[in-house]
Amino acid sequence: HLSDALSKYQRHCNDQEFINRCKVFLVIGGCIYFKLDRRTIEGVKAFFAVLDAEQLDIAHQLSGFSLLYKGGEYYTGCSASLILEGAEEVFAAYLASRREETLTAFSSAGAEGRYLALRVLQKDASQYKQEILGYAADSAKLVKGTLVDILCEQTAWTEEVKALLQAKKAAQREMAVQVLTRWQQKSGGFNEVLLQAMEKEKNAKVREILGNALGLSSDTAKEGAVSRGELVKNLHKGGRKRSLSWAYESPFSAVHTVEGDIADEEYLQAILLCYASADGCGVSKNAQFLAEALRADELAVYVNEVFDKWVAAGAEAKKRWVLYAAAIHGGSSIVAKLERHIKEWPQASRGAIACEAVKALSLSPMPQALLLVDGIARKFKFKQVRAAAGAALEFAASQLGITREELADRIVPDLGFDNKMERFFDYGVRKFIVTITPALEIEVFEAKEAPEKGDGNSGLSGNWVRGKKLKSLPAPGAKDDAEVAKAAYEEFKQLKKQMKITVTSQRARLEMALSTAREWSIPAWEQLFVKNPLMHQFAIGLIWGVYEEGKLVQSFRYMEDGSFNTADEEEYELKEDGKIGLVHPVELTKEEKETWEQQLEDYEIAQPFEQLKRSVYTVTKEEEGMQKLTRFDEKTINDLSLGSRLTGLGWYRGSVIDGGGFYTYYREDKETGLGVELHFSGSYVGGSNEDVTIYDARFYKAGTIARGSYMYDEADKDKALFLRDVPARYFSEIVWQLTKATM
Repeated sequence: HLSDALSKYQRHCNDQEFINRCKVFLVIGGCIYFKLDRRTIEGVKAFFAVLDAEQLDIAHQLSGFSLLYKGGEYYTGCSASLILEGAEEVFAAYLASRREETLTAFSSAGAEGRYLALRVLQKDASQYKQEILGYAADSAKLVKGTLVDILCEQTAWTEEVKALLQAKKAAQREMAVQVLTRWQQKSGGFNEVLLQAMEKEKNAKVREILGNALGLSSDTAKEGAVSRGELVKNLHKGGRKRSLSWAYESPFSAVHTVEGDIADEEYLQAILLCYASADGCGVSKNAQFLAEALRADELAVYVNEVFDKWVAAGAEAKKRWVLYAAAIHGGSSIVAKLERHIKEWPQASRGAIACEAVKALSLSPMPQALLLVDGIARKFKFKQVRAAAGAALEFAASQLGITREELADRIVPDLGFDNKMERFFDYGVRKFIVTITPALEIEVFEAKEAPEKGDGNSGLSGNWVRGKKLKSLPAPGAKDDAEVAKAAYEEFKQLKKQMKITVTSQRARLEMALSTAREWSIPAWEQLFVKNPLMHQFAIGLIWGVYEEGKLVQSFRYMEDGSFNTADEEEYELKEDGKIGLVHPVELTKEEKETWEQQLEDYEIAQPFEQLKRSVYTVTKEEEGMQKLTRFDEKTINDLSLGSRLTGLGWYRGSVIDGGGFYTYYREDKETGLGVELHFSGSYVGGSNEDVTIYDARFYKAGTIARGSYMYDEADKDKALFLRDVPARYFSEIVWQLTKATM
């Protein structure tokens, strides 16, 4: 049918290129509709057979492969690896029967087509040596990685690879270095070749790769091997600063050295070049070495200006190194900017650059940065960005040999408060004491000298005690030391920002710990909740429990004086080998719950989030033998409202299938090893702003349901758990969430 329609149209159209492209798109459309013959290699080969029957040349068939490879999995459910495997067979046959046409098509193809070409050519590498080596200057990441793998297997091509070290193009020299490095690591014998290349190499990126290959630390300048001046000169070799020209169309703020001299433009550009020339994004030790000679506050302003110019120019993905330079050197100002853009970019279909921003933020030395990343990993609307934040934290935790939750405990800042929950601000003449209240708010007091000095417990405020309470820290006045007061006032403003971020992050984290039944060892609990001033205030507003094998043994409250109380206000001593967790009201009798509520009321303690007053839901007798939770059956709600509420509670959209529709939401929790999916009448990606009907919710073991485009897996009768087997706390929390989402 497609062929007939095109033949009729072709009689009235002289543009053969247009007709050929139409054929590719229409055949892909047909394959999408018929799901590529049930997603088999034979189905993939049939796709190309149709293109060949339409007398399309190999170049256009390669174009069809590129389109299918990039979008096939999403639209047809056929994996990219399956498409690639089928295409390799087809184009290997073309190479055997139509050699010149195939090689010409390979050389002019897009990145995916060139990637396929290398995969086909390597099947007979000795015959196609020159064609394979011809891809050494290719700039596509997909092609470069494949070529390195191919060349590493061809140890007989040593002289050809060495010859690439003399090539004019840096990409070819980089390719040779990568291959020789792998050979050196595997069997040795190439160290001298790499050293000679290092002496001649002028390209900063290739020099860095060579330095890493030779085991030369990137901060050898610090050890005296290279001075800062020599490092700056090396970084500028080859006219690298041309890549920064876009940023220097308007002036920057001045940056001074620690000695007070104005840093010249070339020196500052060298710091940026450390990132722009790097083989991958991350911390640059050379940049840190150069930055040590500059005033950190002024350098922060400088890189913030670079970031602002990059954003104003469209935040080009190829210049994503700006994110890392700004995050690492941009101080606290850049944290708020990155947070804002991480929220905005995904809404403008720029999820990939938002993910890069999250990774960059995780490298910031600012204490609030990792807290933000942790918050994004726990609760963020866009799954792609949320996953990137989680991956960044997982990597950081793995480097330290701890779990991600243990890392999250470690990164909670004390915000400069001492063990008395006080922080001292000095204006020179006037002095102030700032405290954290049990309600997790900031209070400001005038500081007055203590009547008795040297009590041994003076904290950061020395021999000063609280005087008159103020509404807030006042702005510096005429009688204050101008410079000292200004610095103190700026510190206070930063404190308020950090306090807001930290409290929000920890409130969400502790509520998640309540939901998932997280437990701490006694030493870990004391380190976090006793020794950290901020978490101390969280701790005294919550009800804790000692657990043995997941069962509550004793509930208690942590008091402001450091002691522990039972519900009956009897003193309690922690066991050394116990586990501590947040008590869920489902674990308490009605009398125990009421007793705790009365104690908190007597002490005028407001809980930082719903704990005791949290609604409790249990499995009924009728539900015990069921695999579906039908309490919300036939309930109707706007699809946009349902999606917004569930994603805000940590749920994800289920598999997208025919026509861009989806019919489930789900969440999985590693801590419990459980998952749950909500079935409803369905919506579309982006929503249709119409009412949908809720069907049921099903619990299952996390990781047992396959999800993705055109995945039809679900928690059926073989995978869904009986409701009687779902832990009481997890069941209650899920019903609580679904109640909030569907109300």
